[in-house]
Amino acid sequence: MAGKIVVDTSVLIKWIKTKDEELLLEAHRLLNRIEARHLDVHVPALLLYEAGNILLLKTDLDASSLDAAIDGLEGLPFIVAPPAMPLLKRAARVGKQFNLTFYDASFLALAVELDCPLVTADRRFFERTQSLPRVRHLAKVGNL
Repeated sequence: MAGKIVVDTSVLIKWIKTKDEELLLEAHRLLNRIEARHLDVHVPALLLYEAGNILLLKTDLDASSLDAAIDGLEGLPFIVAPPAMPLLKRAARVGKQFNLTFYDASFLALAVELDCPLVTADRRFFERTQSLPRVRHLAKVGNL
């Protein structure tokens, strides 16, 4: 059985957008580890919209380049978890508990549901959840 992790948008976006991004080397090292160890990467469906939003608003890609970048998402190794009421309720609870946006909490809720590590490059998110051993910052992922 393959191991599993959850990555948030702050990590995955570095696999497709390299301009104006920090921790690119760490992001690509993580991707290499995922591929070498055959880890299952899980993400909430929300990630697709967040990634699209970043590509639309934080790049200067033209329409055809945006299409290509969004097509590139299909080639990345992740499994999309559909929105389900139990997961949404868990996201609301952990969001309240850790003072997170519902968006950030949805990644944590998925990691809790799957009982696996969550990797983020979002410093604020990490600082609010660092008391949880499952939450790892991209700069110091450690063992997966």
